[in-house]
Amino acid sequence: MTDGLFVELSVGCRSHCPVADASAGIDGGIDDVSQAVVEGARLDEYRVPRGTTEAAGTPVFETSEAVVYRTSRPCGTGCPCELIEAEGCPTASVGAADGRLVVSFYAPDRETVRRVVESLRETFDVELRRLVTSGGRTSRDDTTVVDRGRLTGRQREVVETAHRLGYFDYPRRATAEAVAAALDVSPSAFAETLRAAERALLDELFPARRAGRERSEVSVR
Repeated sequence: MTDGLFVELSVGCRSHCPVADASAGIDGGIDDVSQAVVEGARLDEYRVPRGTTEAAGTPVFETSEAVVYRTSRPCGTGCPCELIEAEGCPTASVGAADGRLVVSFYAPDRETVRRVVESLRETFDVELRRLVTSGGRTSRDDTTVVDRGRLTGRQREVVETAHRLGYFDYPRRATAEAVAAALDVSPSAFAETLRAAERALLDELFPARRAGRERSEVSVR
């Protein structure tokens, strides 16, 4: 029996997730979202500082410092957490920052991670932020060496700058606009280069997938 993988994704899903949408206007984002399914509805509860004006949902509990809000929506609407759960992956934590959902979950193997990411990318913008062996033990057989040479110089610069500024932190310490400004490029150019770098690194993690795509490209030619 293997330990499986611990995965953390950042998902741009404001139109499908009221918590992600609300986080765009909340400094520091939203931590520790509690989820449940009751009578065919998905319930999310989260806490924000008292006086927050961008919160979504209905206030259900209040203290002198914070207010707990609850959102409700029907099951089957295709939210990211549903899609992850549909692959049999239990979530470990859910939060949101800058209009993006940050969800971590456990997966039995890399093929399952690939299916989850591809399923989400049919609808959402997805960033893979962490992928580690969940049991904390590694061996020669399950260690993957990522070849940074697969990245262009520009891609390495973008990834390193984003990392240095805290773009991959949770809560995120720098927005895409801030990283783009530091690189002196447009936010869309930053996003495009980051996506290309991410794909190159994922190819290292999923070599079978890369080989299959390369064979398809050859057949098309």
